[in-house]
Amino acid sequence: MRILYPSLLLGLAACQIIGDPKDPGNDSASDSTTVEPDTTSTTTATTTESTGTSEGSLSEALPTTAATTEGLACDGLDELTCGSTTGCRPILGTPFEFPGCSPLPAYLGCIVQTDCGATPTIACRPDSLEVYLLDDTCIPSDLEPCTTMLTLCGEACLGLDEQTCAADPNCTAHFGAPHVEQDMMLCADFDAQQFLACDKLQPPCPPAVVTVCPIDQPDVGFDVASGCVPPGFESCMDGPLPECP
Repeated sequence: MRILYPSLLLGLAACQIIGDPKDPGNDSASDSTTVEPDTTSTTTATTTESTGTSEGSLSEALPTTAATTEGLACDGLDELTCGSTTGCRPILGTPFEFPGCSPLPAYLGCIVQTDCGATPTIACRPDSLEVYLLDDTCIPSDLEPCTTMLTLCGEACLGLDEQTCAADPNCTAHFGAPHVEQDMMLCADFDAQQFLACDKLQPPCPPAVVTVCPIDQPDVGFDVASGCVPPGFESCMDGPLPECP
């Protein structure tokens, strides 16, 4: 026969109640003891490190991209815009004697500013009679290196007489006021200017009066109001004389 002790029954009942998973008090205890991993600092550090790497890579790539874009932007610019755009360089060429040429330097195109060889280069425009002499080895994309037997445009002007020179639009006549003595003093007689030489058409010289002498004749002086030194002459003496009264 089994004997049940009241004290034992009470102890078993108490154990069942405390260990019951449905006990709300047990849920609360479980929640309070659960530790969630703190990922805030790790995530922030990782994000910062990643962002710093990306920004660094981007900043290093920007100069190359900007330079490339700037270089591409040079192509097709007019002369004035090209000359005022950073990283761009206008190319000028002296025309050879092809039909319709002008002795004045011609704007041929805009290229990226770069180092060029110092050797003068002849360039031709394909499918055209145009030929130009460039100052260095940089050639615009629509021209190509070539050779020619032509003379430079306007070279035929050299040595022409005054009348023939004045009749050719590709030529420029140079005149000078001779140095003369009047009233015991030297002066430049601008009322009796003389034809000095014929030259090919060229851009205006700096505005100034220059004194020139025929090469190897330093005692024969002329004052030239155009500021240009005619072919066959050289700068000489100490400067312009007073104009004769």
